[in-house]
Amino acid sequence: MSIEEIPARTLTRETNWFTRASLYAVVPGALLAAGWITAGRVIFGAGGDLVPIFALTFGPGLLAVLLFAGRWMLQDTQRHEPGTGTTMTIALLQVTTWLLALIFGLLCPDRVDGRTVSAASQILGDDFIGLSAGFGNTFGILTFVSAFAMFFVTMGQARRSAKLAAGITEDDEERLARENSEYDFLD
Repeated sequence: MSIEEIPARTLTRETNWFTRASLYAVVPGALLAAGWITAGRVIFGAGGDLVPIFALTFGPGLLAVLLFAGRWMLQDTQRHEPGTGTTMTIALLQVTTWLLALIFGLLCPDRVDGRTVSAASQILGDDFIGLSAGFGNTFGILTFVSAFAMFFVTMGQARRSAKLAAGITEDDEERLARENSEYDFLD
């Protein structure tokens, strides 16, 4: 018998306006973050050669990761009482990912008419392009690290809540693992 076949019980979790709002902001936030990184620089006149490249790589990749995380976030929340939001950890990871994407979109350097520019250098002056180039890649990496952290944390939370809703506790899981283990060191 799989977890899906066991009658589910409703779980409870403390919630607040922030954790509820983050659930509703999953799709718009994912679209905005991916769109901003892909072509947000265009608003500041810094959209160049990277826009079509990011439209095929970074943007869709980030969007997919955030939407899968959102799917698991919704599955987890549906196992709880109506009106319950996500966990505070997931909500904070989501906001962190969006902030990192915002900073990356501002700092990401691009080539426009033969010169290197970024949204930040267009706003703060040409002297800022060196810092943009230096920190742009770092914030791009941090954006994806944060997005994947959210991806794996939401996946784990969805699995955990599915087991709890089915009445399977962590003690039950440990007992089953020990019974089914072929290694003696677990005993």
